[in-house]
Amino acid sequence: MLPLRIVLPTYNRRAVLERTLPAYLAMPHPLLVIDDGSQDGTSAWLRGQGVAVVAHPRRLGLTAARNTGLELAGSTWVLFGEDDVLMPPDHGDRLLAEAERLGRSVPPPGAVAGRLFAGEDWTLPAPMPADQPAALLDAHWLLGNFAAPLRTARPLPSLHACALVRRAAALEIGGYDRTFRDSAFREESDFYARLWHAGHPCWLTPATWAVHVRHRLGGGCRGDRRVAAKLANRWSYWRNNARFLDRHRRLWQRWDTQAACGSPKGRWAGRIAVRALQAWRSP
Repeated sequence: MLPLRIVLPTYNRRAVLERTLPAYLAMPHPLLVIDDGSQDGTSAWLRGQGVAVVAHPRRLGLTAARNTGLELAGSTWVLFGEDDVLMPPDHGDRLLAEAERLGRSVPPPGAVAGRLFAGEDWTLPAPMPADQPAALLDAHWLLGNFAAPLRTARPLPSLHACALVRRAAALEIGGYDRTFRDSAFREESDFYARLWHAGHPCWLTPATWAVHVRHRLGGGCRGDRRVAAKLANRWSYWRNNARFLDRHRRLWQRWDTQAACGSPKGRWAGRIAVRALQAWRSP
């Protein structure tokens, strides 16, 4: 069995993949792209680059694309990527080494991720970007800041989407929950929390890092269809967030003392947002 396969889900993002694909091909591990029903020629272009592609006949959603990758990876570990994230060539090797080191603990890890920084350029910086002065986890907003200071690997109840995942553990919990639809906001947080509850802890390590590029590229709809798609996306965003809060709020609150988000105003804003979501979901 392969030790590691990279799985990269995408949808109508050929223009983005043209910028990031070289970084994935530079890693010494096989790459599998899951094209979730793109209509911009993504699959044909990728195959022309010699990339293995599995294409959904229609759009099924990000969670379904990740689950397809899990099922077909045929490897011990799956490194999930995103089409707008840049990773250094040794990213997978460093995560594997960390997973092996952390595997000496009991229980062994279910997922390991490096730090993730935001960037504005399509070129990976030579040195690691500077730390952001913030808490790793904010239990009021229930969000993570994975560019916050980190000196040693830490077990956390949540990671970002681009993590090394133990395939057997992921399949044991049923993969990603497909009820997180459309924008799929919170789908990765729910996945890691379920790994955690199943006895497969998640770790964030400073051994490696990646950059999530902020950009205006992408595919998708235009005109009125774009407006409708955005409205549907916002609805899914709040619905997914409410589902996540119902399931995992208590798990995150264990990290409350480590997750002060700075000002009292910010903390209270987070509490109000959570209560508003609770009220919104009430019949």
